[in-house]
Amino acid sequence: MNLKFVFRGTVLALLTLAILAFAAYRSLPRLLPGIPYGPTPRSPTITALRGNLPVGWPGMEAYATYEGRKPKPAGSGFIFRLPSGGIVAAAAAHSFDLTGTLQSVRFGSQEDSSLQMSVFHGAPGERRTFSMDLTNDYVLFAVADGAREAAFVILEPDERGTPQPGERIVLYPGFGAENGPRWGTILESDRKGAWAVMDEAFESGSMSGSPIVSLHTGRVVGMALAAGLKEGHTVIGMHPIGSLVEKGLEAVDFIPLSEYEEQ
Repeated sequence: MNLKFVFRGTVLALLTLAILAFAAYRSLPRLLPGIPYGPTPRSPTITALRGNLPVGWPGMEAYATYEGRKPKPAGSGFIFRLPSGGIVAAAAAHSFDLTGTLQSVRFGSQEDSSLQMSVFHGAPGERRTFSMDLTNDYVLFAVADGAREAAFVILEPDERGTPQPGERIVLYPGFGAENGPRWGTILESDRKGAWAVMDEAFESGSMSGSPIVSLHTGRVVGMALAAGLKEGHTVIGMHPIGSLVEKGLEAVDFIPLSEYEEQ
């Protein structure tokens, strides 16, 4: 028996298993959220007023700076206006380490033309694991008044609070913007989350926090949080905008990022 050959084969097999295990681990949040697999609904009757899609690109790259470290990519995000007139920024909680070392967050890849944030707008949510409720995974940041006049796209929330099954939507990824907008159709929707089947399959890494806009109203209907595959198409799970608006209006704690410690 060629022991050297057996040893090499064993090592290769173990390496292969390790790689597969790591890939499965990284994919868990994307493969286990309970992705709907029913047929795509027909176009619904939408009574909301028609509107235009936003001018410019509302999805923004997010970068987090932790104590003693350089900025690192932290998914995507966007800015929206509350009914009260206030402006807030939204991103996914699972894109950040909230254990007490987060110092600041930047939306935008260029420091001289980016949005810098250092205060939470209300307490942040929680990292989503296996729950079907998508409304717990979020972070809202306070935005300085200067952003109103700056060159940032500020989205208006859809007053319905969540999209309708069969409705056409547009995903504006923060990371991956060079590939253009992604189009899709809502599969399922309720107050705890909505799912859209996209027109094609694509790599969705770092897109958590990206805005999803109704093609009918031109207003933001959700924030991308989870992804999977359905018959060769990417499926996106989103936090409905109605929930984000409620959290923004109910916020009472405005804690500096550097002082917050996850409970």
